[in-house]
Amino acid sequence: MENRAYALMVGLFTLVLGAAALAGFWWFSGGAQDTTRYLIVSPKSVTGLNPQAAVRYRGVRVGKVIDVDLTDTREVNILVRVDSDIPITRGTRARIGTQGLTGQGFIQLDDDGSDPVPPKIMPGSGLPLIAMSTGGSLMENATEGAQEVMARLRRSSERVEKLLSEENVARIDQTLQNLAASSANLEKALSQTAGLAADLRRFSAPENAERLADTLDQLRGLSTKLGPAVEDFRNAAGKVAAAGTRIDKLGGDVQASLTAETLPRMNQLMLELQTNTQQLSRVLDDIERNPQLLLLGKRQQEAGPGEHAP
Repeated sequence: MENRAYALMVGLFTLVLGAAALAGFWWFSGGAQDTTRYLIVSPKSVTGLNPQAAVRYRGVRVGKVIDVDLTDTREVNILVRVDSDIPITRGTRARIGTQGLTGQGFIQLDDDGSDPVPPKIMPGSGLPLIAMSTGGSLMENATEGAQEVMARLRRSSERVEKLLSEENVARIDQTLQNLAASSANLEKALSQTAGLAADLRRFSAPENAERLADTLDQLRGLSTKLGPAVEDFRNAAGKVAAAGTRIDKLGGDVQASLTAETLPRMNQLMLELQTNTQQLSRVLDDIERNPQLLLLGKRQQEAGPGEHAP
C-alpha cells in the first residue's frame, strides 16, 4: 500500500514537472502571444545569423529566427516568427545586423510606409515574403566603407609620397628661397617707399606749396615776356630764309655765267699755254743739244742752189 502511494506521488510530481516544463517552453517560445511566420530570401551571405537569433523592428525585439536553410547555391531562406500585431507590409525591408563585439547576427526590419499593403505570398511555401534591403547588412556596409576608406587613404598616401618626392622638395626649397629673397626686396622697397612718402610730405608742406605757387607765377610772367622775343626770332628766321633763297638764285646766275663766258675763255687760254709750253720745250731741247746757241744764236741755214742769201 505504501509502495503504491509512493509510486503515485512520484508519478504526479513527474506530470506536474513536465507540465511546468511545457508551459515554460511555450512561454519562452512566444506561445503567450500570437505570432506570424514570415519568409526572408537573402541573395547574400548571412554570416553570424543562427536560429533563435533576434528579430527587431526599428530596434525593438518583436520575434526570432526559426530556421536558416540553404535551398540552393544562390539564395538563403530565413524563416522568422514575428508578433502578429507588428505591421509587416510590402514596404518592409529586412537586413542582417551584428550585435556587439561578438558578431552575433540578428534581423533588422524597417518600413518607410511607401507600400502599406500586405506582403506577397511566397509560391510553394504559402508564407508571406519580406524582401531583403538592397543596402546590404551593417557588417557588409561597414566592410565596404572600411575598404573605401582604405582605398582613399592609399590614394592620399600615394599623392603625399608624390608630393614629397625629391624633385618637388627641391622645387619647394627653391620657392622658399625665392620667397625669402622677395621678402627682402619687398622690405627694402617698403623702406624706400617710406623715405619717398616722407619726401612727398615735405614737398607738400604749406611753405613748399607757397614756393611752388610763386614759381608758377614767375614762369607765367616769363612766358609773357618771351612772347615778343619769340616773335622777333620768328621774323629773323623768315629773313634768313629769304636771304638763302636769294643766295641760291645768285649761285645759279654765277654758274650760268661761268658756263657761257668764262669756261670758253679758259679753254682758249689753256690751248695757248699748251702751245707755248711745247715751243719752250723745243727751245730747251735745242740748247741742251747745242749750248752755243746761247752765245751765237741760231745759225741761219745756207741758201740752196738757185737761192740768194739774205
